[in-house]
Amino acid sequence: MTTRLNATISLTEPADLIAAVPHMLGFHPTHSLVVLTLYDLAETPTFGVTLRTDLPCPMGVCGFGEHLLDGPLGHRQIEAVILVVVGEKTSSAACGDACAGRCQSLERSTVDDRDIGAPHADLIEVIRDAFHRAGVVTAHALWVPEIRAGAEWECYADPGCSGVIADPRGSAVGAALAAEGAVTFGSRDELRTLVAPESDEALARWSAKLDLLAEERAEGYDPGKVARDVRTVFAAIERVGSGAALTEDDLLRVLVAVSDTRVRDVALGTALGDAARAAEELWLTLVRKAPDPELPEVAALLAFSAYLRGEGVLASAALERIERAQPDHRLGILLRQAIEAGISPADLAVIARDAAEDAQIMLEEDGAW
Repeated sequence: MTTRLNATISLTEPADLIAAVPHMLGFHPTHSLVVLTLYDLAETPTFGVTLRTDLPCPMGVCGFGEHLLDGPLGHRQIEAVILVVVGEKTSSAACGDACAGRCQSLERSTVDDRDIGAPHADLIEVIRDAFHRAGVVTAHALWVPEIRAGAEWECYADPGCSGVIADPRGSAVGAALAAEGAVTFGSRDELRTLVAPESDEALARWSAKLDLLAEERAEGYDPGKVARDVRTVFAAIERVGSGAALTEDDLLRVLVAVSDTRVRDVALGTALGDAARAAEELWLTLVRKAPDPELPEVAALLAFSAYLRGEGVLASAALERIERAQPDHRLGILLRQAIEAGISPADLAVIARDAAEDAQIMLEEDGAW
C-alpha cells in the first residue's frame, strides 16, 4: 500500500519509526514483516510504499527476499528499506504442511531455534542479501513483539541498539493522520468490520426492495435512464458532502444506478476530485447494505477510491467482499492485480480518468445526455 500521509514529519529514532507503523498501515500489525521503502537518499530521505506481509514459516524463509522483489516492490524506484518484524518466534509445528518440501537447502539451525537474539534473524539475513543484490540498501532492521506502549524493541545489526516504544497513539504520524480524518484500527479484522455486511434480516429487506425497483425499471424502453442515473448518483454525493441525510430509498436508487457499469465508470472519476471523500462515504454505506447481486460494482468503487487515498488495506477488504460474491468480477480482478503488482495510485488515477471519459463519450453518442 502507499503511505497514507502526505506531509513532512521527521522520524529519526527507531522507536518513533516503530510507533508510526500502525498509522502508516491503518491498523496494528501482528505476526508481520513490514517493509518501509525510502527514496531520495541523497537529498531528503522520503518514505514511499509501505508493505506488510505475514511472517513466513521457517521452511518458507529461503527465497523470501526475491518473493518481495517480484511483487509490488519490484515496480518501485526504491533506494533503501527499513524492515520491521512484529511478532514472537514462529513455531514450525504451527506452519502445518504449507511449507513442506520448500527450501530444502536451508540446513543450518535458525536463530529462532537457538533462542539467541531477536527472533526471525534468518529471515532478515535472507531479505537483506536479496535486496543488496538488487541494489537496495537495508537502512535498518528492527524487531518488536507487538507495537504497544512499553514494548521493548531490538535492532538486528547491533545488540546494543534497543529501547522501549512510547504510546503509538502519541506518534507524530498518528496525530497528523488523525487531523486529516484517518483512522488507525486495532487489527485487520477490526478494519474489515467497516465493510462487513449488515444483518441477514436487513439484507433480505433490501433485496426485496431492490427486486421491486428492478421491476419498475424494466417496464418499457427509456433512452434517458442512464443519464438520470448518473445525475442521481452525483446528487447523492453532493448531499453527503453537505451533511444532508439520505433516505433508504435514496440509497437504494444509487445502488441500482451504479450497478450499471456505464454509470459506475463515470462514478470512478469522483475519486479524483473534491467530492472524493463524500463519494467514498457513500460507497462505504452501500457496501455494508448491498446484497450480493448488487455488491460488486459499489465495492469496486470503494476499493478504487480507498487505494487512491493510500488506504490499501481498506481497498483489499472491499475486494475480498467482491471475491466472495462474484469471483469473476472483471474490475475487481483488475484492481486486485493492480494492487498486487504495485501499480501506483497516480497510474490508477489515469486509468479511472480514461474510463470515466470513455463512459461519458459513449453516453453522449447514444444521445442519452
